[in-house]
Amino acid sequence: MTEKQLTDADIIAMNVMWNRLISVCEEQANALLRVAFGAIVREAGDLSAGIFDASGRMMAQAVTGTPGHVNTMAKSVNAMLEHVPAETLEDGDVLVTNDPWLGAGHVFDFVLVTPVFWKGTIVAYIASTCHVVDIGGLGWSAEARSVFEEGVVIPVTRLRRKGVVNEELLALIAVNSRVPREARGDVISLMSCNDEGLRRLLALMEEYDADSLEPLAEFIFTRSAEATRAAIEKVPEGVYHAEIELDGYDAPIRLKAEMTVRDGEISVDLKGSSPAVAKGINCPLNYSQAYASFGIKVAIAPEVPNNHASLAPIRIDAPPGLIVSAERPWPVTARHVVGQALPDLMLGCLAEAKRGEILAESAGALWVLAITAEGEGGFASLNVALGGMGARPASDGLSTTAFPSGVGTVPVEVAETVAPLIYEKKEFAPDSGGAGEYRGGLGQEIRIRSALGQSLILSAAAFERLRKGAEGREGGQAGAPGHAEITDGTVIASKGLYTIPPGEALILRTPGGGGFGPPGRRDRKKLAIDLERGLVSPAAAGRDYGYNENGHNVKVHETDRGE
Repeated sequence: MTEKQLTDADIIAMNVMWNRLISVCEEQANALLRVAFGAIVREAGDLSAGIFDASGRMMAQAVTGTPGHVNTMAKSVNAMLEHVPAETLEDGDVLVTNDPWLGAGHVFDFVLVTPVFWKGTIVAYIASTCHVVDIGGLGWSAEARSVFEEGVVIPVTRLRRKGVVNEELLALIAVNSRVPREARGDVISLMSCNDEGLRRLLALMEEYDADSLEPLAEFIFTRSAEATRAAIEKVPEGVYHAEIELDGYDAPIRLKAEMTVRDGEISVDLKGSSPAVAKGINCPLNYSQAYASFGIKVAIAPEVPNNHASLAPIRIDAPPGLIVSAERPWPVTARHVVGQALPDLMLGCLAEAKRGEILAESAGALWVLAITAEGEGGFASLNVALGGMGARPASDGLSTTAFPSGVGTVPVEVAETVAPLIYEKKEFAPDSGGAGEYRGGLGQEIRIRSALGQSLILSAAAFERLRKGAEGREGGQAGAPGHAEITDGTVIASKGLYTIPPGEALILRTPGGGGFGPPGRRDRKKLAIDLERGLVSPAAAGRDYGYNENGHNVKVHETDRGE
């Protein structure tokens, strides 16, 4: 049945099935959240789940998840099927890989693909991915000279064949990990979550007496493509440019984009970006494409569900050898430092096209808290610290929010349970959000020490924006850059490995988001509330907002906007 032949009743039924399909993805993701071993997955949601049609095209994804996972996974299924052809798969098979150039950009992310057989034929694929805490090598560190030093890479392999689990492969993964129980458990958890998605999808097909998902897939793709192209057509045609400077490793790096909007499509060339570097902050092109396309879609078509067709009109390209298009064997452990800056780069281009409609820059990359201890009582702890989101055209930026990744943070109570660490402090960082008519979101202040008085090793591979804060928009000021130090006086000024001596603590202050609009136009009631809550200090209020009265005892007039 073609789109033109669909009756109103058919359209309603198709939309119901579409929503049911998304619900299947959500159940799949929730299954992983319930059974995952790693706290970064179970508590912070560092995962993604999706359903693909028989041709390997993404039909639906779980709302739970990260763009860097799901948008890379959108291509992973077909990439994996090139290594293991569909005609060789049997019911009960499961494919697995953590190859950065086939999966989600670094060796810590495992992608599992399960074929769905119905009446003897593959009708769909279930895919999921999550972060495994440790897979050998140097661990979470940007110090590796190549991907070969970053951990064990599993080529596309059958984790399960006709229902029989490949225990030898699981043993290989476990023996190369510093936390073998978690590594094995998380891979099995991914397999279990796919099985949950498979059961629910088959139940859905049985309920609707459907022999194939192709009619639903075509309905989804047709509607999504139309909606996305309609959204693109609202962006003025033209060529737009943006540039962002990041700390890099030993020296600053630049990300440059040239965006062309034409004929209902958006194409982006990243050719002006810095070349790949000898440390693990390089980004494979698949991960760059994932986050860059997310940055565009979230700005122009956020209401359109994410799938093959809604992403198709957006093309991201770069010549090989750049920091955004690193090839094997460049090191890529902290690829998110670059990848998670790309949405802001895309928003910078769109800000030229849609003046006054695009939010300010955000803190960007998650600060990954990779803390380990070796010897007796050794452990590997993984958590994240969050910065502020950029202010929006009509509201303040969200504080301590992981935009664009969407990952949460492992709660202190859980983090202290799974590793012998004490979080002495975790609170908003005053004055970190950029001043503006709408204030940038705040970063956070965190203080951590060993609960056992032991020496700790910190990898600061992902501590970004230590030199320069997120830029404001439309007259808003930049957010404050981040800061990191150890109580023995050591300042963490660049990426690398740092030792936290026994009895000392790690002190972090994450970056804030940029402000939007001139600070002098900020509503004085909002500013007074910021002062009362300690989000903005009296000194900063006077310096940035021209607020000359003293602190909390200010009389606020409704019409006083401090023009």
